[in-house]
Amino acid sequence: MSFKIFHQLGHNYKWNLDSIKEDGCGDGLIIGPRYISRSNVERFEKNLKKTSIFDPQFYLPGTPKAHLSTYEFFPENTTLAGFDTDDFSETSAPISAQGCVDFQIKNKFYRIVIPTRYLRGTNPEFINQQQNLFVDPFLKEIRKSKTSIPVLLQLIFNDLMLKHAEYVADILNWVTSLEIDGVYLISKTSSTSKQIKDSEFLLSIFDLIDSLKDNDLEIVLGYLNTESILLSLANPDIVTVGSYENMRSFRTRPFESLEDSSQIGPNPRLYMSQLMQWIEYQYIGAIKRKYSNIEDIFDTNKYQAHMFEKAFRWHFTKPELYKHHFLMITKQLKELSKVSGKERYDAVREMISRAISKYNELSKKGISFDTNSDGSHLHIWLTVANLYADEKGWR
Repeated sequence: MSFKIFHQLGHNYKWNLDSIKEDGCGDGLIIGPRYISRSNVERFEKNLKKTSIFDPQFYLPGTPKAHLSTYEFFPENTTLAGFDTDDFSETSAPISAQGCVDFQIKNKFYRIVIPTRYLRGTNPEFINQQQNLFVDPFLKEIRKSKTSIPVLLQLIFNDLMLKHAEYVADILNWVTSLEIDGVYLISKTSSTSKQIKDSEFLLSIFDLIDSLKDNDLEIVLGYLNTESILLSLANPDIVTVGSYENMRSFRTRPFESLEDSSQIGPNPRLYMSQLMQWIEYQYIGAIKRKYSNIEDIFDTNKYQAHMFEKAFRWHFTKPELYKHHFLMITKQLKELSKVSGKERYDAVREMISRAISKYNELSKKGISFDTNSDGSHLHIWLTVANLYADEKGWR
């Protein structure tokens, strides 16, 4: 079964729009109101909105940072005395739900999203709070609207939740009892590494997706980095690509502060599809010295050509870095989308194995990477892919 590729929109979202329109990268958008005002969303092209999802981003309902303040249905904006769980559930939840559902229907988005509140750890009130604050009032408004647009429930699973089998089982029992068509799933890791290196975390995501798919629920995977390639094995319906790191790994910081986390100023990185990794730009010159034909190691396209010009000044805010990434990751994902089951596993396994071989080749040439640019995630990913393939009878 094939899957779609959506752009997770954030800061400088114009790059994503350009990537879709000019380069044909991706099938739709996940629109984030933290970064885009209501009026700007309403001005998006109708055809684009029909293939896009609006994520209400009620993650921290008491902090309407940046453009979230332009949406009158954001929880904090519907109260006079400030967001409080009990008071909101009693008085403002229906108002918030009505406004948010109406907005999604009027804009004719691809799916209607029931939002979620982010809770740390394995909070015992998780199900009750989600049910009272969002699920009940949203489903009531959706039924009243008589819309035919499919409904997604947004869920955020942190690593503690994912690794707690009984906790996950309770949530699954609850989710599968609801009148919804799918789940917009976000997984949050506490790791600060550039790529996920926790096999148990990844295997737990696979288990969760399988359980949801067994109940005929559509699966949208949000805030993905290169692990989208690995997670494609679970046969999701939509995977995402993003520009800045906070669009490729879920973080609460942008919703806690007006300061955009992208403004911290990380060193610029180049996505290298043959390595399945973003490498720090300082390595590029050394790598080029070891290859007479750069196509043997680098991806070549119009953005790469511009970045490799002597006059180019590397900076993390340069759009070429991200448009190059969109081109290459989309190419990889589209190839995987053409096949399924064992064939997709074979393709993913081969992709990871080639990347490991390329890293070995670079090592023999004297290139030694730091832990955020190396291939230390690849052996873990290959192990996870193999174990999942064993469960499915593909290996």
